[in-house]
Amino acid sequence: MEEHALYDLHLHTGWSYDAESPVEAVFRAARERGILRLAITDHHVIDSFSETAAAAARYPEITWIPSAELTVTTAIGGVDLLCYGLPREPPASLAAVLEEYHEWQRALGAALCAGMQAIGFDYTDAHREALLRSYRPEKAIRRQGFTHVKNGIQRHYFLERGFIQTPEEYSQVLARARRARPTPPCPAVARVAPAVKEAGALVVIAHPHGYFAGGDRARMEALRDECRLDGVECAHVTVPPEMAPVYRAWCVERGLLSTAGSDCHNPEDLETMLGKHGGPAEWWDEIAARLKGK
Repeated sequence: MEEHALYDLHLHTGWSYDAESPVEAVFRAARERGILRLAITDHHVIDSFSETAAAAARYPEITWIPSAELTVTTAIGGVDLLCYGLPREPPASLAAVLEEYHEWQRALGAALCAGMQAIGFDYTDAHREALLRSYRPEKAIRRQGFTHVKNGIQRHYFLERGFIQTPEEYSQVLARARRARPTPPCPAVARVAPAVKEAGALVVIAHPHGYFAGGDRARMEALRDECRLDGVECAHVTVPPEMAPVYRAWCVERGLLSTAGSDCHNPEDLETMLGKHGGPAEWWDEIAARLKGK
């Protein structure tokens, strides 16, 4: 496998609720490594587009694909969809969906605070705001409000406050809080996928191994139809090496694209992971052809 590919189609910046990489740092790291094609796929938003377009103009050798990673509710639960080639100015239908994601992220954070208080822990909206301000850029907070908190930071806070005694208890206390105050579901795929497709973007299922239950063909086919998939992220750190060829073969059989991305979230990820996803060069050629046709 190459040291790194010349493209990376799954990246996050500080505009994602759980990431901290500055936009400029992503482009700078790509230039240093000779990576020529980038998709910044921030969670649930396209709020970075103006800043990213300005950065892309300073790195003219790098092709930037305006994109986002949208979590949708499906028949199997939440599924992450990578949406490539989004318009910089979304049409009304997509703009409404994106505003729904802003509202959902705020409601999700508030519901967790309410649930924690319901089971006896002093975790208020003010505490959540302080945590968000400890790592999120002010420009993101101004645009998005007070969202849910990055799990690593929230877990550390729960340990410090004595809400949990070990990191392993984190998921358990979250489950208790959600039983006490159910969290709102993410937007439905039946609403999101049509808006994304009507805007001219490609829809690709992210890190599919769990969603596909390994290689359950019936489940793969069902998700292809329900999510209106154009492709599959066949190469990702969570995809076992032996499964990438399986997913690729299915893509070829079904006329789907194969994509690959490192899923970098933080500056240290850029140093160690950028472009290191294992996807071959020819996958990019197929993606570029489809994007050009949009």
